[in-house]
Amino acid sequence: MSKTTWLVTPVVSAILTPLLTVSVASAATVTQTNVSPTAAHFPQNKQNESPMAANPIDASNAISGANDEIQEPDCTPATGGSSSCPFSPTVQTTGVYVTKDGGSSWSKTILDWSSANLRSDGDPVVAFGPKPNGTGGFTYANGARAYFGSLAGVLGVSSASPQEFIAVATSDDRGTTWSAPVVATSRTNPVDFNDKIAIWVDNNPTSPNFGVVYVSWTLFRGVGNFGKSNTFSPEPIMFARSTDGGQTFENAKQLTQAANNGSVGGRQGSTIRSAPNGDVFVFWDGALKGQSAILAARSTDGGVRFTRPFLVSFKNDVPSPFPGASFRTDSFPMVDIDASGNLFVVWTDSTNGHSVVKLAKSTDSGASWDVSVAADVTGRSAFYPGVAVSATNVFIGFNAIDDKPAGTAPGAGVVFYDSYFVLSSDSGASFGSSVKISTVSSDPDVSTTNGLGSQFLGDYNGAAASSDGSFWFSWTDTRNGATCSAIDAWRASGFTTTKPNIYDSCSPGFGNSDIFVAHVTP
Repeated sequence: MSKTTWLVTPVVSAILTPLLTVSVASAATVTQTNVSPTAAHFPQNKQNESPMAANPIDASNAISGANDEIQEPDCTPATGGSSSCPFSPTVQTTGVYVTKDGGSSWSKTILDWSSANLRSDGDPVVAFGPKPNGTGGFTYANGARAYFGSLAGVLGVSSASPQEFIAVATSDDRGTTWSAPVVATSRTNPVDFNDKIAIWVDNNPTSPNFGVVYVSWTLFRGVGNFGKSNTFSPEPIMFARSTDGGQTFENAKQLTQAANNGSVGGRQGSTIRSAPNGDVFVFWDGALKGQSAILAARSTDGGVRFTRPFLVSFKNDVPSPFPGASFRTDSFPMVDIDASGNLFVVWTDSTNGHSVVKLAKSTDSGASWDVSVAADVTGRSAFYPGVAVSATNVFIGFNAIDDKPAGTAPGAGVVFYDSYFVLSSDSGASFGSSVKISTVSSDPDVSTTNGLGSQFLGDYNGAAASSDGSFWFSWTDTRNGATCSAIDAWRASGFTTTKPNIYDSCSPGFGNSDIFVAHVTP
């Protein structure tokens, strides 16, 4: 793998080259690439949470991204004392990674929203749709428009402030340049925190809602409750749409109740897809009758009105964290819809200390669901799956981590994880064996939160289907980093010992997490 030296400027752009191409036992060809930048040390070497989208009319063009801290300042103090690594209120942290040659090379840009007095704050999402035709409609005649969504804070206001917006930028040149951001959230209460964003564009020319942009998220209400233990912030799923190519968004609507009292449970991890007939589906991780569940709502009029929430499946959430690790995990749903309108929902489900990828499929617009195990790696627990469908091929990418007994303490070399995929050629009726994508395993103990108190791998991976029938999968990878015994000892003490200075006590690779993308051709 060639190394690239990154120049930290308001907008960073460079080219990264593929890491490795291999043929796997499933007869698929997999090209694996590190698409995130190289940096000397933490926090600049920290990237995580990678969405994935493929241009529907150009198989050579795909876009990913990350929470990208390449421009964050060094931790303080530089020497002696203990490290403090807060996010700067003036630094942009949403990275966009683009290929225009089918994954042979990738460019990177940091979304700079300072001209709008905003700070791009990560949790990136991406989708493609048609371009506006200039007369109120949409067309692919001149190519596709890319939409990139992110959290957004007020520039210069402390990142500890609870207020966060959802903003969307567009690109009409395959991800080379991006417009100024447009805020999609209509509520601006200073104690509200908009989070867990999703985006989708109706990209089917035969749909009555062709070109309409949809955004959903969780609205955490009330700074007094958010993030505190034993308290429950109201958290409804919110939804907004744009009918003019992302230039404006209609007032947001609430799709669910807001109650979150311990028995009702909150709602997070929403995701959106549209069916060929234009129906819009929003899915999320919630609870029903006190049990964790995947829930959904459907709109038959392009997102103007939605049904009441309905059940997709009950589930058993994965442990957060897994035994032997300290990074947070979740069982959020990921979704795709095929050309026949069949719905495919995946999540990770845990039983007796082992988690698998489950698939729920509906052939009747969500009225009924068939649930099955789609992927299971012996001795390892699955997490952060993504799903993409092309014709009758259903692709599921995911990570899997070593199973350890409950109570196993985290640390260097305790557990490792890899990325995998499974493929179905019969619309999800059956799947082949799990195929390992990553050629080098990752130790989650390399990763860290900015507060240094635990490991951190983000909340999701990304998957997408290309127009040529190939698939993309992106994930957070720590193979190029190093663990730090001083940080491990401080964590193991329950933070009762002196917090280390990472530049004095850790190797430069500590905290390094990269975004890898696999291009899989069945």
